[in-house]
Amino acid sequence: MKRSLLLLMAATAAMAQITISEAQMKKMGITYGKVSLTTSTTVGPLIAKIDYDEEKSKSYFLNHEASIVGLSVRSGDRVKKGQILCRIASPELLSASFELKELRNRYGAIQNNAKKDESLYKEGVISYRDYQNTALEASALRSRISTLESQFTLAGVQASRDGSLVVIAQKSGIITDAPLAVAEKIIPYEPYFRISDAGSMVAHLNISPKQISSISKGDKVLNKLGKTIGMLISVSPSVNMSTNSATAIARLHDLSGELRAGTTSALFVSASKPVASILIPSNAIVKHQGKSICFIRTTSGFKAQQLAIVGMSKEGVLVRQGGIDQETQVAMSGLIVLKGAMSGLGFE
Repeated sequence: MKRSLLLLMAATAAMAQITISEAQMKKMGITYGKVSLTTSTTVGPLIAKIDYDEEKSKSYFLNHEASIVGLSVRSGDRVKKGQILCRIASPELLSASFELKELRNRYGAIQNNAKKDESLYKEGVISYRDYQNTALEASALRSRISTLESQFTLAGVQASRDGSLVVIAQKSGIITDAPLAVAEKIIPYEPYFRISDAGSMVAHLNISPKQISSISKGDKVLNKLGKTIGMLISVSPSVNMSTNSATAIARLHDLSGELRAGTTSALFVSASKPVASILIPSNAIVKHQGKSICFIRTTSGFKAQQLAIVGMSKEGVLVRQGGIDQETQVAMSGLIVLKGAMSGLGFE
């Protein structure tokens, strides 16, 4: 077939300008039309990481190295408060348990002495200094006992009669984190057990900088079917530089089993503030190098434009970015031809 037409193109990495006349567009089936302005109260889809609500969970930590010597429960098991979770070996904690027992015995005796010395001081038998020494010794012991007790409480550990250390459930719930096997090492200051409420979950949603001002604490969270499944409890005003997004946290009340901890899901937010966006029809969008682009009409032809998508609908995508407004015209057909022109191809 005789070559009758060649698109002239001046393309750069930042902006692809395609020069083409109206006659050429007509011959190659390229049409264009205006985008539309739409106001929506729904923001999304937003990528959300699902997890159990940390406020209603109990995590167990150790400040010393230890090893698992016996497992009574596994992840996914339901436990009751007071139930044994596992047994651990930790020379430091075992030594601390002996110290705690000794200190408690000493404290009982010294506390009795302190009460006697207080009476003797009030009767004028001993000096205030002698009474103060006994009181200070009792106070120092009480402080050390409190430190050791808090260490055991944080770890959820109790010393048993046979000298081993047992980890006790401090609340009822479901085991959401647990060691996998006996002899597994426990890393200091990292949670090695977690008990959560099965019906208390949260979603950590990634919010683009353009979306932050559109949503607020208290806004409803929807699934892809439009069903309300939760509510935002916080919205970060700052953006993480590594991800270029902020984080919003939603407390979920969906108990259908659709959402599972450790997974990601696409959720929507019913924004309390109406959001004005530009709707670009689906037939005006094409993929290029993994990115969504459209072709904006210029005086000499078209310009390829990467899209900053803030939402999706059945009709197309919603964008909010400079250079695209309600007066913008985009190519509606012949996108494959224009995409080929970006690559410097000729056409018959």
